[in-house]
Amino acid sequence: MNFACRIVLRIVASLGVAFLSIVVGFLPGVAAAAETKSAPVTIPSNVQQIPRGELRSQATIPKGAEVVYYGIEPTQTYAISLEDGTFNMNFYLWFRWKGPYDPTQTTTFDNSTNAMTNHIQNYSYTNAQGNSEPITVADGYKYQLVYIQSGFAGDFDLARYPLDTQKLQLRFESTTYTADQLVYVPDPKRSADQTLAVPDWTTRDIEYHSYIKHYTTNFGNSEWNGPGQDWSLGTWSISIVRPISHFYAKLLLPVVLVMVASVLGLLLRSHHEISRLALSSTGLLTLVFLQLGYSSDLPKSAPLVLMDEIYALGFAVVIISFIRMIWETTQVFHFKRDADNFLKVDRLLAGFLGVAFIVGTALLITL
Repeated sequence: MNFACRIVLRIVASLGVAFLSIVVGFLPGVAAAAETKSAPVTIPSNVQQIPRGELRSQATIPKGAEVVYYGIEPTQTYAISLEDGTFNMNFYLWFRWKGPYDPTQTTTFDNSTNAMTNHIQNYSYTNAQGNSEPITVADGYKYQLVYIQSGFAGDFDLARYPLDTQKLQLRFESTTYTADQLVYVPDPKRSADQTLAVPDWTTRDIEYHSYIKHYTTNFGNSEWNGPGQDWSLGTWSISIVRPISHFYAKLLLPVVLVMVASVLGLLLRSHHEISRLALSSTGLLTLVFLQLGYSSDLPKSAPLVLMDEIYALGFAVVIISFIRMIWETTQVFHFKRDADNFLKVDRLLAGFLGVAFIVGTALLITL
């Protein structure tokens, strides 16, 4: 089913309900609900497949594997780029473990980017040569704290842009020890703070997860049994969402103003053809430039997003009114029909197009 049919079906199926929802202020309620902090997410304890590749939740710790407790305390997040699918973050990472394997020397971030130029890693506890040298704390655990500044790649889903919720995720694994040797587990003593200041975004829940990452290769090491190997993967993520005012004030309001000007052009008498056509054609061009303006923040290969659907609906309204005005002008000046004959239909069409845009936009936002 093509895009145009999908919009028409949405409008026809829910016309009355959606219009009533707008009248009683349903949309602000939805916006407020979107801003509400959701319930904390617990670390999954069951084995389940998750979307990213061949990953499964860490249900049990293999017998004999070294447990590495990890925690992350973010200090700054910036340069979030939807176009490039990247973000920068400064944070503290700590490890606590008992056993022979030192995770500070073998842990790497699998979604780190620009590591050669932007990656900075400073250990809190070092030896005389400046290399990492963990300390042993009172409970017998070895401990190391490291401050990291780096860029990371993000898996950004843009289908609901600009009402999308994104996750900034850090993913790390061992470069040396498989899951039967070393397993990352979120530290029970991690920070309870669930917020982080991110410019131009509202932040929500921080989540920790421990996964098993399966590779279908033994990386050329003939001593590893079988064609594939399981490795422990630790993750930390925070959800971010734009303030709802960004959508209504900066993106939707200009479109609404263009719609108002274009539709009101139908209320002018047909002998004001220059003014009518100027309003409609200017509205069409304005929509084009507005769409180009906001889409510059998105990747060139971005799929059809929510804002594109709203603009498509706006284009349909403007083009219908533009065609109506051209037809009327032709009837009046070439076939000498009375301009007053079109007044009633023009008013009905203006009202229908206005309601259709409002209801269609409401459906696209809520469904």
